[in-house]
Amino acid sequence: MRVGCDVQSIAELRAKPALLGNRAVFSRYEREYCEGRRDPWASLAGILCAKEACFKTLFGFDEPPSLTYLDVEIRHGENGRPRLQPGERLRVWLAANALTVDLTISHSGDYAMATALAVHH
Repeated sequence: MRVGCDVQSIAELRAKPALLGNRAVFSRYEREYCEGRRDPWASLAGILCAKEACFKTLFGFDEPPSLTYLDVEIRHGENGRPRLQPGERLRVWLAANALTVDLTISHSGDYAMATALAVHH
């Protein structure tokens, strides 16, 4: 089992308006999800934290895969709960190592934070 967490200032992201449309960091789903939210920047901060938390978790294992931000897509269930939608490289690596990753995202004031937990199944 490995755990990773990350925190992000929402105000810091608001000062970087081009980030919302960044196709190297955020998937089409992630960009559209944020653009459709009441506060796109809060959602963007949460997704960025979730991606970073996943990286911190996965890089705690021996021989982690080489990953980009697009290999770690954050989707949301009907109830709003975030979930990892791994890209092909990551999906194969997770299966080979019998791992699943669970996520949570929280917001408070001007900050977002996320925690990722990778466990053997």
